[in-house]
Amino acid sequence: SSMLAATAGATTAALSDQTDAAWAYEQAYPVELTGVTPYDAAETSANSLSKLKAERAASKRAQVESTRDELRNDPLGLGQSTNSGNFGLTIAGATTWGLALWFASGSRSNPVVTPVANALYDEDEEDWLADRNAGYFSELPLSLTAILSAVFVFLGVLLDRGVYFLADGDAEVSLQLAGVSAISAGFWEVGRLAAREKAPTRLEYERDELLASEFEDFAARRLVVGRGSCHRSDVIGAFRRYNPKYRTADSESYPLGDLEIERLLRDWARRSAGLEMSSAGFFNGVFVDGAADAFRPR
Repeated sequence: SSMLAATAGATTAALSDQTDAAWAYEQAYPVELTGVTPYDAAETSANSLSKLKAERAASKRAQVESTRDELRNDPLGLGQSTNSGNFGLTIAGATTWGLALWFASGSRSNPVVTPVANALYDEDEEDWLADRNAGYFSELPLSLTAILSAVFVFLGVLLDRGVYFLADGDAEVSLQLAGVSAISAGFWEVGRLAAREKAPTRLEYERDELLASEFEDFAARRLVVGRGSCHRSDVIGAFRRYNPKYRTADSESYPLGDLEIERLLRDWARRSAGLEMSSAGFFNGVFVDGAADAFRPR
């Protein structure tokens, strides 16, 4: 019996130690944080989680209410003081949003340019406007560029204020989104230029038409479709010999690079024979008629 009593006492002591240890751990690392402060101190945001949450919630509600008042009384932000913390962010955000819209819509080729130009200028007196209305690209006068800049800055103001109010009055968020949008739109515009998606000028169009006509004449006399094969360099060399004015790529009077001749060759092969150039630069099913080329290398 004394042994049982000793065992029971040891077990009770062990359980008590475990309970005390668990209680101490729970006090040190509670599962749920509460607003109880140590040593019965007064609650502040520095020592009370509930107080901190309440202060942040109150600040958020005040900011939302302030944003609503601003939306009702000054939606465009025209009444902001130059000393206001948001003034510089608003100017930068509106300008950046305007730049993003300018690039995204095609910069000087965007669909707003021609209608605005026709409303302000006379086509009979402005050759550049006549070219625009004919579908060509043309340089814009400085006065129209200034007007379009003002138009897109105004659109940027509208977009900036819209994002500003959606972000509960956070002007930094609007500026950050504007910066990302402007960079993305800028890359998109560069891609359009690289892909030749822009309309050509009248002079570029007439030159392209002349080159296409000259290559068609060359192909009819020098290229044979249906058998054999040739490399792009063979065709480029034969075209330059056939048209002496293009003999050198860097000619001052008639400059013409190899890549332009290759583009003409690709278009002709695709359109006339349904052929594509291989990765090595060969065309199967077409060859250069050397017998008709008196100036070919021997």
